[in-house]
Amino acid sequence: MNKSILHSAITAAMAISIAACSSGGSDVAGIGGSGVTPSAVKSSGTITGFGSVYVNGVKFDSSSSTISIDDNPGIESDLSIGMRVTVSGTLIDDSNGTATSISFNDDLEGPVSDIQQLPYDTTRTLTVLGRQVVIDSTTTSFDVTGILAGTVFDFDLIEDGDHVEISGFLDSNGVMKATRVELKNTNFNHNGTIVEMKGTVKNLNAGPPLTFTLADTTGVTIDATNATIDNNLPGGIISDAFVEVKGTCSTGACTTINADKVESGLDDFNDNDDVEVEGIITSLTDQDIFEVNGIPVDATNASERIPASINLVLNKEVEVEGNIVNGTLIASKVKDESEDIKVAATVSNPNFSADSFQVTPVGGQPPITVKIDKSTEVEDESGIITNPDNVISNLSIGDYVSVEGYDDGSNTVTASEFEREAQDDVIIQGIITAGSTSAGSVTVLGVTIPFDGDTEFEDENDVPFPDADAFFNAIGAGGIGTTLIKVKDREDNNKNPAGIADEIEIELP
Repeated sequence: MNKSILHSAITAAMAISIAACSSGGSDVAGIGGSGVTPSAVKSSGTITGFGSVYVNGVKFDSSSSTISIDDNPGIESDLSIGMRVTVSGTLIDDSNGTATSISFNDDLEGPVSDIQQLPYDTTRTLTVLGRQVVIDSTTTSFDVTGILAGTVFDFDLIEDGDHVEISGFLDSNGVMKATRVELKNTNFNHNGTIVEMKGTVKNLNAGPPLTFTLADTTGVTIDATNATIDNNLPGGIISDAFVEVKGTCSTGACTTINADKVESGLDDFNDNDDVEVEGIITSLTDQDIFEVNGIPVDATNASERIPASINLVLNKEVEVEGNIVNGTLIASKVKDESEDIKVAATVSNPNFSADSFQVTPVGGQPPITVKIDKSTEVEDESGIITNPDNVISNLSIGDYVSVEGYDDGSNTVTASEFEREAQDDVIIQGIITAGSTSAGSVTVLGVTIPFDGDTEFEDENDVPFPDADAFFNAIGAGGIGTTLIKVKDREDNNKNPAGIADEIEIELP
């Protein structure tokens, strides 16, 4: 097997940062505040850059930090882009802090099966221990374990039977969105190999034997008869508890996991903690009451909503900041960190401002402005750009970049994810604001892209439409201005010249 290292960033593009809403005697200058007194913070999110460690838009000085990797002592070089970590430390201001400890625990580890991918798609689905996982060629970071150094591994080369370790976030359907995938071995060997998974306890049988399954997984039973139950599960293993399981598979098919340890799978937050959290909305009552990563959030009095027009929906990636009160995160800030908007094109404007640049997907059409901030997850194929602070200064005209993020309402993309790589397809994903069969074009993010008889049209399930008329009929009159679509000008397609869409498809938000 010929597999190659490729770090492709995600996000997540999803970052939930919980800022100081100081409750119950916590002397807080404010997570995201303007005070100068350092304030204690716990920050849970993906690593977005190095040169210190960047998590949730904060550059943490890690020079005096202790590092923990899967409950074992580690060093900073063990950390990688896309790892979901918890940082304990202090904040100096909005974007700078000092880490006292950084801990990483993977979210899923085991053998890959049932890989699914459609031609030209940027995402693939696969299964690990009965859990469906989504990987993205532009936002998931890929790596290999040290013993496989030099082995090639990336989005295109992952295969059934690979032994992988995954960082990511569960959505409301129990599907894991992978922020990082590490190849541990090219062939999974169940004999003595540790596997790990997280989820909500279901089908509990007190036994003996003590067995259960995890919600939204199929075909895997956990036998915890001889497991150590961690003291962070004071009630033991109970139905609907969110747990992390570590153990071994009884067979190569991994239909039964013999658990060695069962512990809480939730972030380790306590009352009065000031916290920052990255994650996905998994439960939603309204725009103020929701859950992220299983943590109840009350944003009734949030003083910052970024953008002001943010619309919270299930499975949206967000950044929340606040204070823990009686187990609920009282949010002072909620920020959109979703990746609904995608742009892949070449850099066109050399007059870079301090925090933005422009790309031109279609010649003769307006450029799209891209904003970078400290929460942007960064990946650079050359290795020169290592964090959000040095993106702008290291870009040149003609560089091919891909970004994912949100539209601030003015056709400007605030990037949750940024990657510079070799030339590839031109992609524009956003809300369709104009278009028709008679016009022979669609408009997205202020850019009008023509199509012709060779353009492929697909629905949200990648099922082809017979022609442009069927595509626009599916959108309907009310769909202009509300429907998310992706337009692709494939680099390797000889049918259409550059600037004419090769593929237009409806996307799920």
